[in-house]
Amino acid sequence: MGALALPTQAQAQTQDPATTYNNGKVLLQQQKYTLAMAELQPLANSTTAYAPEASYFYALAALKADKLPEAYNMLLQLQNQYPKWSGMNDADYLLANILFEQGDYQRALSKLQELQGTPLATDAEGLKRYYLNRLNERAAFEELLQQNPRDKAVAQAFADKLIGGWYRSQDRTTLENIVSRFNLDRNRYLSKGALRTQGFNVALLLPFQLNQDYQQTARRSQFVTDMYAGIKLAQDSLQKQGININLYTYDTGADTASVNRVLNLPELKQMDLLVGPLYKSTAKVAARFAAQNNINVVNPLSQDLEMVRGNTNAFLFESSVATQARQAATYAYQNFSPKTAAILFENAKDDTTFAYHYRQQFTKLGGKVRTYRKVNSSQATATATLFNGLNLDDLGHIAVFSDKMTAAVNATSVVQSKASKLPIVTYDKWLDISQITLRQLDNLEVYFISPKYFAKQSPANNWFRKKYVSKFNMAPSAYAYAGFEMMYYFGTLLQTYGPQFNQQLQATSIKPGVFISGFGYIDPSSRNEVRQDNQFVPITKLDNLQLTVVNQVY
Repeated sequence: MGALALPTQAQAQTQDPATTYNNGKVLLQQQKYTLAMAELQPLANSTTAYAPEASYFYALAALKADKLPEAYNMLLQLQNQYPKWSGMNDADYLLANILFEQGDYQRALSKLQELQGTPLATDAEGLKRYYLNRLNERAAFEELLQQNPRDKAVAQAFADKLIGGWYRSQDRTTLENIVSRFNLDRNRYLSKGALRTQGFNVALLLPFQLNQDYQQTARRSQFVTDMYAGIKLAQDSLQKQGININLYTYDTGADTASVNRVLNLPELKQMDLLVGPLYKSTAKVAARFAAQNNINVVNPLSQDLEMVRGNTNAFLFESSVATQARQAATYAYQNFSPKTAAILFENAKDDTTFAYHYRQQFTKLGGKVRTYRKVNSSQATATATLFNGLNLDDLGHIAVFSDKMTAAVNATSVVQSKASKLPIVTYDKWLDISQITLRQLDNLEVYFISPKYFAKQSPANNWFRKKYVSKFNMAPSAYAYAGFEMMYYFGTLLQTYGPQFNQQLQATSIKPGVFISGFGYIDPSSRNEVRQDNQFVPITKLDNLQLTVVNQVY
């Protein structure tokens, strides 16, 4: 008898589909989704009149239970078995919801497209906007935009993403087309404020050495800490002017492996500017990354033009040795007469390179080099003989590229005794040679090439020093000044021209910096061509023992 009871009970259940259907709906309302699925599944697979609605509610319960495959398969079954069901619009809406959850945005959008002109059209647009706002992968969004060029919701959502932080200067045309095609609010999407409210993302790739013992690395990494402090103060100053710079710091050393690990992070491709890394091998890795992703990168300390040569996305914050030599030669040619020179240089790589570029520029401009000789200051007698044997007649100036005491003392002694008004062009390191007094240098016509010069008595310097001491309880170093000046300059460039400012540098000019006398990437001595290192080199001279810039930018 008991064995016969089971089919009788099952038969009784199938004979009351209304009860099963109502139980399933109640369980769904009570958010008991798994139980609702179990109650509705037999009915969904039956041939009763309740099967279509049971299938729909089963799929809804499965979606709520985060059982997306079950929900998807049941809706496909519903569409195949009951294509003319009166609630098919609701099923399409639900299927689109499931496809969105599965990440299949294109099929979801296609399904919602079928609901245009139906009572669910408004709900469909709301569902579309909800999931589009959740999509944070730019490449995927751009593909959707390409596949759905007439979908206003997709276009407007992308425009919202742009002004919400994705915007870069190359997006201007796309954004303008969207606003025009779909008649969007131009003030909301195209005003200068709208495109700058989120600021610019700047990655700092610097050797903080955070993973090493602080006691051992503190002194070695102090220059990095000082530079970072200056950058932070520039960030504060820019923010007060409405220029928002978002700084992202990455600890990168001298090894290329650590730099590659950072550059492989997905967010690096969304940066508007890279600062660093510092060392030559790692800087070249970053420069290649910058070129491949059209992101500008600046090295804050190097004077080695080889780091950036041939790469229009890479810049040196400082002037290269070649630029220092060329600009010094240009100043000498323009200001000293006659247009003749004697060039003496130390027998060392940097000095011979400096002398080479100086002579090349001076003769290119039309000057004549009467003497071009190497100096070996380790041989004191030979050095004295060389300088004493110079013919100073009919010379417009003498250029001495050596920071050695022997060369400096001999040069000043010879000029002082034979031609005290003859200009000398040399390095500003001579100011630190104790065997020559500042009064001696002041009395002579000595012009110093001073690439790192800044006016210590200026109001800007007084303000910076006071603010720096107040915040960090120590005086700012040269690296702190450099960090501030660099971030302030490039932050202003980003605001004016956008992340692809390298394409707009032709429209800029050399202008005074905050502390330094001038800054810019236009070479005034070569038809204002764009260069990749700072083209302004301060030439200084002592005047009543005060160092002043003789080639000021106004």
